Amino acid sequence: MSDHTIHKEKEVYKQKLKKIDLSCNVCNNDIDPANVNINNTLAKCNHCNSLLFLDDEEFFGRKARNRPEMMIPEGTEVLHLPSSLDIRTNWSRGKARGGMWFMVFFTVMWNAMLWPVALSSVMTGALGVLLPMSLHLAVGLGLIYYLLIVFFNKIDIYVTDSDMTISSKPLKNPFKKDTVINTRDVKQLYVSRYVSSTTNGIPNHAYALYAITNTSKRVSLLRGMNKETQLYIEQEIEQFLDIDDETVRGEISN
Repeated sequence: MSDHTIHKEKEVYKQKLKKIDLSCNVCNNDIDPANVNINNTLAKCNHCNSLLFLDDEEFFGRKARNRPEMMIPEGTEVLHLPSSLDIRTNWSRGKARGGMWFMVFFTVMWNAMLWPVALSSVMTGALGVLLPMSLHLAVGLGLIYYLLIVFFNKIDIYVTDSDMTISSKPLKNPFKKDTVINTRDVKQLYVSRYVSSTTNGIPNHAYALYAITNTSKRVSLLRGMNKETQLYIEQEIEQFLDIDDETVRGEISN
């Protein structure tokens, strides 16, 4: 990271500190921003002369979460900066396993039944057979492309003080656009369970991350990941945006 980038991050951090009511967690008196040293991550209280660490959650007056802290899931990478939060998670490792392997089996069987017939028709010159099969062949290719997305893509969640963007890379899903939401409108985040598919009549459950806006609107942010990954993402975004974790009807916990 260049010196210019580091300087820029510190300036953004200073601006964030000015927006926070700093108070001493020893004597509860206000702390003058002039007594905050960004380089040493320290602050001094003039009233009781206590030295306080900037990374202490109590220093910023954060409320304790009402559930255990989530550990970073396998296949997930996180980059914390004062001005941004970047979470990247492997789609295949974070996806609910129940329906995924059934989809693999279904895709293999679907294409195994169709493509030998299609290739044989091409080799023998019986091209007329391909027309009634074209829709089924297109579905088979679509299933293969979906599995490539599942196994090779990563979900990228980029959060700043102004907005949050959720995208899937490197392969693009033509049926799903990137999710973009104004973070200033986000009041609460929560994770809920839903039925993603059924196998022999048995439901396969997946989990979705939702945002509740200041106008009480529910916005779907991310669907299909497993419970641990969704809860971890919720936790990290709430901590970055300084949102107190509150109980929401229909949410799931650890």
